[in-house]
Amino acid sequence: MKVFLLSGMHGVGKGFFLDKVKGKLQNYDIYSASQLIEQYQPSTDAGYKKVTSVSNNQDVLIKALNEKKSQSVNDFVVDGHLCIFNSRGEVERIPEYFFCETGITGILLLQDNPQRIFERLQKRDSSSISINDITRVQDEERKYACDLQGKYRIRNVIISHECTDDQFVETLKEIGGDTDE
Repeated sequence: MKVFLLSGMHGVGKGFFLDKVKGKLQNYDIYSASQLIEQYQPSTDAGYKKVTSVSNNQDVLIKALNEKKSQSVNDFVVDGHLCIFNSRGEVERIPEYFFCETGITGILLLQDNPQRIFERLQKRDSSSISINDITRVQDEERKYACDLQGKYRIRNVIISHECTDDQFVETLKEIGGDTDE
């Protein structure tokens, strides 16, 4: 069973993107990391888009994903993060053990113009993250994806909202996904 991470910062539009392409993903179960985590533990608020314990959240997510794997024959696409703001407002990488213990096959990194993300967050949440912080997170996500590829051979590709559903399926195939639609 293969697990792909669709990563991107808050407000980049991962859920919107997956809604757009899910018609072509019949061979995949699609999950939101935050929804899986919330099924196993109550939300711990550390402030707007901040996480109290990044590693604790990943431990819970590992448990949830392993349970889902035991109940399915399909490959997975998980909407989640490579980097997140911790309770101090610092950009923190998701612990490397998460990628090993979940067997992440590939990473699709959804990125967008920082100004558009800023405006999307303002409209959606009536709050926002500074454009500088958005840029910082997206830069760190790109670096981390490359580090994971070098260390664990987890292939990654950067995509944008211009990516069509057919292109997304082809991209999944390129990084190790199912070859049948």
